[in-house]
Amino acid sequence: MAIQGLKTSTNRLFSNISRRKKKNIRGTRMVRCYNLLAEIGKEDRFTAKEIEFLAAKGVRACVIELTHGVHWVNLHELELKHACQHANMLYHFKHKADFKTKDEAIREAWHFGEYLHNMNLNDETALVLDVSSMMIDNDTIENIKAFHSVIMDFGYKRTGLQFRTENLQTNFDNCTYGNLWAINYYACNAGIDGVGTWRFTNDWHGLNVKMSYDFLGYYTEILGNQGIQLDLSNTYTVRPGDTLWLVAYQHGISVEELLKINGLTYDSTLRVGQKLQVA
Repeated sequence: MAIQGLKTSTNRLFSNISRRKKKNIRGTRMVRCYNLLAEIGKEDRFTAKEIEFLAAKGVRACVIELTHGVHWVNLHELELKHACQHANMLYHFKHKADFKTKDEAIREAWHFGEYLHNMNLNDETALVLDVSSMMIDNDTIENIKAFHSVIMDFGYKRTGLQFRTENLQTNFDNCTYGNLWAINYYACNAGIDGVGTWRFTNDWHGLNVKMSYDFLGYYTEILGNQGIQLDLSNTYTVRPGDTLWLVAYQHGISVEELLKINGLTYDSTLRVGQKLQVA
């Protein structure tokens, strides 16, 4: 799968989230191995076998759309939850926002929270607010904060906020969501500094699957294991979703250097399981 184009931003909108940096320790290289995160939306019809297939392809977790506005609830959430458990995948839930005012945001948060109340969620489960259909201006920020306040009052502490990079008209400096999740297609990065997760495609490998890189492991690692992973070798094994640019970026080298030391060209296609020299 090729990720084409380049969209960057000089705005540093997320100063409240630490930027991760590569470091060398005694000659070793600190490598960011980005975990894959899938989404199951309102229109998706995933079966247990399809979830097992994603797990076999290296997907570590699924985020299941549970509610939309105040009128829609996913009636298959238990089935999907059990399928993820059976496939040894972590699972999380999200609410698709439809609010336009603060009062509507509070009402939607109560709708989401009350439905979650009887689900006996564990501490690993994160709750995501999806505002990807909205322009993010100062008024929207106030509505987002009102929604978050209600969710916190319910006792849920692990939260995420999903948005489209192109819709940003302000910043999230005063929001306290645990993870910021950008949607930015046809680009080789999230398009903005500081995000924890990046949805880079809605058609992963032609399978009509929305897929993200979970940079910090917020959704794809158990509590205590989230963060950067250390790779002590100079060889990298290609994983599903990898591109030449991403492998080079993860290892702190240029694409040209990666091509040269592996005898590849820009037209080369990576294969899952392929070994690459990265130093």
